[in-house]
Amino acid sequence: MKKILSCLFLLASLASRGQNSTDSPFYQVGIGDAPVYNDLKTALKEGGPVYKLQLLNAPFDPKLLPKIGKLSNLQALMLNANGITTIPAEFMQLSSLLFFSSAQNELHAIPAEMAGLGNLMYVELYDTKLDSLPKSFCDLQRLKSFVIENDKADTFRLPKNMGDLGSLEELVLFHVPIDSLPRSIGRLKKLKTMYVSKGRLKTVPSSIGKLEHLQTLVLDDNQLTELPRDFFKLKNLGYLSLKNNRIAHISDFACYLSSLAELDLSGNPISEREREILRVLLPGCRIIYK
Repeated sequence: MKKILSCLFLLASLASRGQNSTDSPFYQVGIGDAPVYNDLKTALKEGGPVYKLQLLNAPFDPKLLPKIGKLSNLQALMLNANGITTIPAEFMQLSSLLFFSSAQNELHAIPAEMAGLGNLMYVELYDTKLDSLPKSFCDLQRLKSFVIENDKADTFRLPKNMGDLGSLEELVLFHVPIDSLPRSIGRLKKLKTMYVSKGRLKTVPSSIGKLEHLQTLVLDDNQLTELPRDFFKLKNLGYLSLKNNRIAHISDFACYLSSLAELDLSGNPISEREREILRVLLPGCRIIYK
């Protein structure tokens, strides 16, 4: 029961975190109690002591933007409705940045130079129009959490070298038109949470079975019909949600998911016979069908 409650708490936290929530890492990273500046002009006047900057509903002043590199100690930057379609090149000077987020900016591209922000630990992108990420994005070796929500492009692809993000613990793709996951995802050895929901996934790469620290996996609202055999090597998986897919059968290898506390199969065509088999295969697991 403790594992189930822990998983549900985590999912609720992810769902409610949002860009402006106080649960956002924006408020916790670096100097957690540092004052939040809401105006670029004021922040530039203050200079060195500025650690957190939140620019909401504010297009960038072309006279001020070239000066943003003066904020050499900036650790957290939150953008919202700034009228941009790409991240300004001037931001690549913010070498102390730990957290970056953008919302209500239809970003069409992520600059390859973003890899130069080597201290980044959290990247959150909302309301984008991205069809891919540059290969160099995976050079962010300190990145712990990567979130994309509500991507409006026709399709979206993760880079083939996604597995190079050796510190990644959390991957969230919600309402992102993604058709497949790269095989290299199996190299994300520190990944604990993966959330790929409301996409277009038809298959899951067998390499996912190598994610030995994965505890929470949500693959809701996709087009999955089955899971690969190696999937059932996820010994530490405690919560698995496959809601609203096209899965009619779960392999007998499900019995090897020894840590699984909750399995949500709501919205899948699981027959009563299959349900009986799953009860035998996963005797200690709570299975949801509604």
